[in-house]
Amino acid sequence: MPFDLRLVAYAPNGARLGILPHPTSLQVSWPLNDVPALKFTYSAHAVGAQLIAQPCEIGVQWSADGTTWTENGDGRFLLLRREGDQLDPSGVWRFDCPSYLWVLKKAVTYAHASIAPVNGQRMYGSPTPNATAGFIMNSLLTEAQARGALFNFGWTFTGTTDSATTTWSQTFGLGIPLGTDVLSVLLTLVDAGLIDIRMTGPRTLSAWRPGTAIFRNLTTVPAPVELAAGRDIRAAPDVGTLEDMASAVYVVGDASFRIERTNIGTPLPWGRWEVGVRQVGVTETSAAALVGDSLLVRGAVERTQRTRELSFTAARWLPLRDYLPGDLIYAPGEAGQRKAMRVRQITLTRTDRGVVGGNLVLDDRLADLELLVRRRVALLARRP
Repeated sequence: MPFDLRLVAYAPNGARLGILPHPTSLQVSWPLNDVPALKFTYSAHAVGAQLIAQPCEIGVQWSADGTTWTENGDGRFLLLRREGDQLDPSGVWRFDCPSYLWVLKKAVTYAHASIAPVNGQRMYGSPTPNATAGFIMNSLLTEAQARGALFNFGWTFTGTTDSATTTWSQTFGLGIPLGTDVLSVLLTLVDAGLIDIRMTGPRTLSAWRPGTAIFRNLTTVPAPVELAAGRDIRAAPDVGTLEDMASAVYVVGDASFRIERTNIGTPLPWGRWEVGVRQVGVTETSAAALVGDSLLVRGAVERTQRTRELSFTAARWLPLRDYLPGDLIYAPGEAGQRKAMRVRQITLTRTDRGVVGGNLVLDDRLADLELLVRRRVALLARRP
């Protein structure tokens, strides 16, 4: 039996309610370092419809043989939104379900019990920039649970070590406006390159030092993951653009600080192309150079979005089982040639006839470098 997906309903923070055997459509996406999302449609007349007529959780399970079903750690979702036509005789409703991680939006940043806010912000690492991403998140989660929020939410890291028991090393300062939801804080830390995240249980968050645990290299293992055209991949569409090309960047920072960065080695078809950027938090040359260079990295070559359409009929390597977002794998690149690329997102679909499809969004090593530089730039703007 080929690769398949199914939906299972669970009580809020509770036990299994039952299988939803007849979705008329299903789409689920797992982006790297972000919030997964599930969309599906279901008829009010179908078996199991009563399970989703109330607040509940939805588990997405996969199987490679039709017998053993697995829900990955980031496979639990909250049924929060439904949409349908009361006059439609089919009774089909659409359901939008964010990852269980979304519950962090329902806990917010309070003032510290003994440290006064500064300009309406809760300060971490001030005046000495000695805070870590783990310390910030652990404190916000712990305090939220002490107030009665985030019931049954768990995490596998502490204020001193990540989920691999490695000490948090990167220190910084950060001001968080009071009332900011905890999910926004978490994603800010992710964007700044200070933390990597993934749900590793139905209601459990794990977090690591950036660029470590979830950035596996599956091209150097004894059995490298290699998605082959015609077997694992049925189409390899790319979209290329020259719109971001630039050979000169004009950086404007705080206190009237200005600097130009140029890339004389960038051969542009139409000559010199300029781009300007206003970067809050930049007041000295090295920081401004980093900002400018990040745009020059992006502007040096054509940018390409690589999507690989999955085939499951004879696939050797399966998503969720053999590779996850963040993994470096082999896949068809230019002219279908094998190329090492990182999985940025996995999207899977299922039709009412039980046909499973999907695609991957992939990036190459240049995109990895660009992301690293962008994250360093983002961190500059978050220092108090």
